[in-house]
Amino acid sequence: MTVPTVNAYYNPPGNEIVFPAGIMQFPVFDVDVPQYLSYGAFGSVSGHELSHAFDSTGRHYDQNGNYTDWWTNKTVANFQHRAECFVEQYHNFTIDGRDGQPLHVNGKLTLGENIADAGGLAAAFAAWKKRRAADEGASNLNLNLNLDLPGLSDFFTQEQLFFVSYANWWCGKTRPETAIQRIYTDPHAPKWARILGTMANSRDFKESFHCEEKKPVCELW
Repeated sequence: MTVPTVNAYYNPPGNEIVFPAGIMQFPVFDVDVPQYLSYGAFGSVSGHELSHAFDSTGRHYDQNGNYTDWWTNKTVANFQHRAECFVEQYHNFTIDGRDGQPLHVNGKLTLGENIADAGGLAAAFAAWKKRRAADEGASNLNLNLNLDLPGLSDFFTQEQLFFVSYANWWCGKTRPETAIQRIYTDPHAPKWARILGTMANSRDFKESFHCEEKKPVCELW
């Protein structure tokens, strides 16, 4: 991964998260925009990579980067039980196949990324709320950290815009043939599925948008 790459990754053997300079730029990260936007985008990416340390692959590496089973049998069993929910959930997402028939997302292939999406979003939202509460209680606070956005504050709360910022990070257009190929080879679910699936698994999202059903479809942590 090169310096201008707009991405990030977790390296299990090195127990490290790497952020190339390319991703630490607007609109993903900018110190001059309201914090809820940066936390929704860059914060979620950071939490996503951190969550990889505890997903279906990262859980096999200890704090020194050694490949080992350091979880108890009970922990592994509970993890696998909850992870199966993600497998089934994402399997229900489909795209149009070459023959016009629905082609299902591979819930097992994309499991690690889907778990990281859910964990990263939850961690970023909690971190932003904690930071905002701390800033509101500080006497030397720079009050520009969480200003409302003109034209949007009448329609969206800051909590809601956090999730809008997250969704914007996944905006993109994929050719049908490329989308089909990625179903078989890409450990990431389609971008739209990563939005819909993660929002369905977020209690914070459902509470922020006043959804009738608050319980997440799948929840690991």
